Amino acid sequence: MTSTTETSTRGGPDAVARPARIAVVGVHGYGAAHVLRVQELERSGKARLVGLVDTFDGPIYREGRRVEGDLPRILPSLEDLLDSTAVDIVAIATPLHTHAELASRVLRAGADVLLEKPPVTDLAAFEALSEVERRTGGLVQVGFQSLGSLALAELRLVIARGQLGTIEAIGAGGSWTRDRAYWGRAPWAGRRMLNGHRVSDGAVSNPFAHAVMTALTVAGWNAPDAIGSVETDLHRANAIDVDDTSVVRVLPSTAGRATFDGALTCAFTLAGPREDSPFVMVRGSKGTAVLHYTEDRLTLPQNGAQRFGRVDLMQNLMDARARSAELLSPLSATGAFVSVIEAVGAAPVHAIEPENVRWRGAGEQAHPVIPGIVEIIELALSREQLFRELPEAHWAR
Repeated sequence: MTSTTETSTRGGPDAVARPARIAVVGVHGYGAAHVLRVQELERSGKARLVGLVDTFDGPIYREGRRVEGDLPRILPSLEDLLDSTAVDIVAIATPLHTHAELASRVLRAGADVLLEKPPVTDLAAFEALSEVERRTGGLVQVGFQSLGSLALAELRLVIARGQLGTIEAIGAGGSWTRDRAYWGRAPWAGRRMLNGHRVSDGAVSNPFAHAVMTALTVAGWNAPDAIGSVETDLHRANAIDVDDTSVVRVLPSTAGRATFDGALTCAFTLAGPREDSPFVMVRGSKGTAVLHYTEDRLTLPQNGAQRFGRVDLMQNLMDARARSAELLSPLSATGAFVSVIEAVGAAPVHAIEPENVRWRGAGEQAHPVIPGIVEIIELALSREQLFRELPEAHWAR
């Protein structure tokens, strides 16, 4: 394997003097977005796309459109990349259960990592990867794009200034639609375990991971020891191992109460009637703020809704390598999130009785809808209750 000194120079003048050499591992799926982003950086002279890795060697598509350009050939393994190519940053967008091992290899080879969310699915893997990061002096930026939102930054300032008064409750909610094809997209989709590895591809851990992480960030709960307890109420309308309709209520430890002494309630479904914009809600004694994090839209009681920009996490990682910025989504800030999804991955998932589910469409495009679920999610958040505690969610008892 190429030596560390040959593979990368971390930080300092060299990180600024030349374009960053970036590779993408896992290019079919969300990884195609990383390929497109590096191409943008390449056109501006900030980066070079030096490597692609995937087990499938074929055209790359993003949202139905083929990625064009002078692309490196797709190599079959990370080892092939590191043995043949000098790299500074590797973006990893592979199945969840492969993240820790691949990121560790990249760090040991001397490069930094942009690691897709969730970074890992249990605390043992989190601690192991964190130790590799510390030992190598590398950087791991986790792909929680919402943490780059200037709307989130503004919300945190509003809270710090006391404009919402005493914070009484924090919640996150979302209702999306996912068809049968979604759960058949890969061998690990909808699974808790695969070949002895924890996958945890459920609504809380993967599709709505941004909502959970953003809410935890607002609460100031970053480290695992900020979490006191995690209550779960997990259900599924689909024939899968994991949850597609869930409530999680998180309470802080003594350490966590230093930043927020209340409950954080998250309620989601992938069996909704439509695609709604997910949100994080912060209720204070002087009013309520709502952050629609996918739109960088913040609604405040004082001045209504405003849209903000967003800092790109790859650019932020490049700036951190040059020692001109701090990481916006560092691995070290995701311990509380991993603690929550570890609890979710160990909790029971209850099948919703067929008579309480309506199906729309046919074949692989068919998708379930739980009647009234959008209103039930709103009730769960406003009352800080689990589904089984709500009279309106009779299917949850």
